[in-house]
Amino acid sequence: MRPTPDNVFNRLAQRQLPWEWAWAWFATLPAVAQQARLAELADYIQQAHPTPALVQQALAEAPMKPTATPLVLLRVHGLPEALRRIQQLPPPEYPNAFRALLSLFSIADAHRRRTECQHGCSHDWHNLPPLP
Repeated sequence: MRPTPDNVFNRLAQRQLPWEWAWAWFATLPAVAQQARLAELADYIQQAHPTPALVQQALAEAPMKPTATPLVLLRVHGLPEALRRIQQLPPPEYPNAFRALLSLFSIADAHRRRTECQHGCSHDWHNLPPLP
């Protein structure tokens, strides 16, 4: 499979790919591409419409220290402002930003699939074929 960001993000959110694979994939990208992936992931998060409770769940479950800058930004600021600030972090923060945003997207998208899309939906990303 040749990974595309949307394919990777949605498969990760649906637990079809291991997160360790995602960390390695993200690390191979140049900083400019990493920043672009963070912006795309922020857009995906906004489309998933996470509630404050889902943001809090993501903060608790993110695979990083609770004091990591992206988690602090999500804790201190409202979601739109936190996403904007996370995207403005310097490149050394990109890996933590990726982990935090991926955690939030995964939780928000899972909630959306359980609630709004539980009886089927037209979201093609919720109906991905299994990996070979």
